[in-house]
Amino acid sequence: MDATESRVRSLLAAAKLAPSEEEIAGLVAGYEDYQAGIEALYAVPETRYASPALIFNAAPVFADWAQ
Repeated sequence: MDATESRVRSLLAAAKLAPSEEEIAGLVAGYEDYQAGIEALYAVPETRYASPALIFNAAPVFADWAQ
């Protein structure tokens, strides 16, 4: 087992997921691309502390429709 497969299996175990061997093989094959994409998200210094674009605020806002 190589390092990538070991990492994928560890991540799946931590998430308590039990995919088939075929699915694991697919995840191992695409892991390097996924990892590169995730690292690219954090590579832009200007967005390091920015909030996500979509934020749900559960606090109700009163809209006065009578006016």
